[in-house]
Amino acid sequence: MEAAPATPGAPLKILFLIDEIGNLDGGGTERQVLQLVRLAKRAGYQPCLATLRGTEWLTEERAGCPVYHAGAKSLFRPAGWRKLLRLRNWMRGARFSVVQTFFIECNVLGPWLARSAGVPVVIGSRRNLNQWQNRTRWMGPFVARMQRLANRSVDCIVGNSERVVDAVIATEHVSRAITRVAYNGIDLTRFGGLEARRAEARQRIGAGPEDVVVGNISCMRPVKGIDRFVDVARIALEHDARLRFLIVGSGPQEPYILEQIDRYGLTGKIHCAGAQLDVIPYLAAMDIGVLSSFAEGFSNSLLEYMASGLGIVATDVGGNREALGDTGLLVSAEDPQALADAILALRPAEERRRLGQAARRRVERFSLNRAEDAMEEIYSELLSNKGITPGRN
Repeated sequence: MEAAPATPGAPLKILFLIDEIGNLDGGGTERQVLQLVRLAKRAGYQPCLATLRGTEWLTEERAGCPVYHAGAKSLFRPAGWRKLLRLRNWMRGARFSVVQTFFIECNVLGPWLARSAGVPVVIGSRRNLNQWQNRTRWMGPFVARMQRLANRSVDCIVGNSERVVDAVIATEHVSRAITRVAYNGIDLTRFGGLEARRAEARQRIGAGPEDVVVGNISCMRPVKGIDRFVDVARIALEHDARLRFLIVGSGPQEPYILEQIDRYGLTGKIHCAGAQLDVIPYLAAMDIGVLSSFAEGFSNSLLEYMASGLGIVATDVGGNREALGDTGLLVSAEDPQALADAILALRPAEERRRLGQAARRRVERFSLNRAEDAMEEIYSELLSNKGITPGRN
């Protein structure tokens, strides 16, 4: 069923449909969705954000656009499906021209909801390599089959790295012709003046002027390898007691990580800052930025390290090689000794400076402006394919 045409001359409406947003300092996808809201407004569209559940705290003022909370807490109960039906009816009445989905449930259910609401352009988003990793043994294959069926209703699937797109093609059996790559963007203006903040930032975490601060900005989930990072800290500290380690983030593994640090006797050597809305002061304190993940799509933390001009060590997973190129050290995710050796190799300040300057130049290709241009081009192409003039009717 086709939705009623939008009012002539009014901005075209884009709906960003996401399972939920835990908090504003949550993962990269949540931040990227709010970034897309700002992009859409600047490009002349009228954005709206809808969540399936658990995000009632997110107001229009915080999101920067109208917000619809479906309240579908469980999709295994009739009440949840009634909420989805109400969401579909609201979508039809709102006359959206584009719906873009994020996370597993919205990527599976969103295309059907959008098509039945008469939305002309439907876009799926993929931002990691392990979309079904937390599903039970029977649920994973079931969701995968459902996703392949839902993909018949999308016009395009956007991945945030070539590696992610390759994984989508291999696992979801879609044609490369309907895929696009749009890298995450970073606002480079936020990273000026870090040197002026360095002394105060290091004092905050108890690091002296001669210490080498090794930081990791990640959510404390198993896939991020923070427990492995603590193991690596223990190995590296056996070779150089000047090292100080910094973890910025929180998550379900936090109690275990804190216990691990205490068990290793590293309380004075590893500073845990918790989740932070503003990570800039902690980047200012760092000499080396580490990404210890076992899987990634395209890491925002890695872009932040590059923009800060840090010496960088990252696991060679997902889009990390695409982001970093040869401006940092890439090691196997399965080899903690290699990770420790790479950190030790970056102790000389001159080597960190050389790689950090190269990383700062390279990150320009992932600027916010370039990311916005890429997504605006995708919207324009897909709308034009449906005979709709991009931006406004």
